[in-house]
Amino acid sequence: MRNLSFPALFFCLAICSCKNEEIRTYRVAVEPEAEAPPKPDTGGHDHAAHSDSVTWRALPDWKMEEAGKFLSAAYTVPELGRLTVSKLGGDGGGLAANVNRWRGQVNMQELPEEKVTGQPMPVTGSSHEMLLFNLNPDDAPADAEGIFAAVLPLGSETWYFKLTGPSAKLRESGGEVFMAFLSDVRIAGEEQAVPSAPSAPAPPRVPKINVTAPEGWEESQGSAMRAASFAIKGEDGATADVSVIPLPGDSGSVLENVNRWRGQVQLPPLAGADDPALGVEMDGAAGKLFVTHMVSEEAVLDGKKAAISTAILKAEGVTWFFKVTGEASLVEMNREKFENFARTAAFP
Repeated sequence: MRNLSFPALFFCLAICSCKNEEIRTYRVAVEPEAEAPPKPDTGGHDHAAHSDSVTWRALPDWKMEEAGKFLSAAYTVPELGRLTVSKLGGDGGGLAANVNRWRGQVNMQELPEEKVTGQPMPVTGSSHEMLLFNLNPDDAPADAEGIFAAVLPLGSETWYFKLTGPSAKLRESGGEVFMAFLSDVRIAGEEQAVPSAPSAPAPPRVPKINVTAPEGWEESQGSAMRAASFAIKGEDGATADVSVIPLPGDSGSVLENVNRWRGQVQLPPLAGADDPALGVEMDGAAGKLFVTHMVSEEAVLDGKKAAISTAILKAEGVTWFFKVTGEASLVEMNREKFENFARTAAFP
């Protein structure tokens, strides 16, 4: 039996040391929204600031942009995307309103207010916490836009940190870059608790899940967004990929997710949740699973038909996606194994 735990929403926190690089520091005081964007500290020292100000660090190769009226700072992150910092007074219009606005930007379904939840991450050296949001599903098209975001409420104002870029690039290295950036966010007046040298932040409080892989499945590296990843090898070089991916909140209806996967194998969308092709509900160790299987009608994968088997588990404010994708005959051969695999998922 192999037990795998999900260490973090974005990735296993591994912050690269920057002690041998010159780091530019920016500080923004808490002032009205029309305040001018922060300027780089060319002297290598922090500027004096109001006790409620927020600071962060940008790497030397990041290009500072003209932030504009509604941003406190904006950067071009080479080979990745754009990172912005902004603030709004009070609660900024509400957490749900802002998260759903971002979801709309990446073509994700709007969620009801009670379903909008993020993963907490302590601000280094502070009693405050940020809320992290992954709006870049692991199976999104490579050229689709994705977002990593963090929200920092400070009572009289709310700060927003947002990394936007192509989905494939964000999956490859965006999580590491974004979390490294967030680890250097500081709140003035609480900085005495921060060590002089940069250090990794405490991991976000995230759920854990254990799964047992069937015989013949090989553990694989996968992407940083996966709680578990396996490879299935068949005859004549056929392969299939298995992933377990948690996303915070409701993460869309079963119909929405199934239609998204059907599009990946060039099948038409289903009209309603009462369509028998949608799938079936099964009992698992962690709760009710909704399981579905689909096979392409045409050769869409290296001249062969492709298939997808999925299971959806919604528990404790998180939606878990179990998925196997690959050459049709191999995926179909592993259907029963996949269903049993999803049923083994259990919370420790």
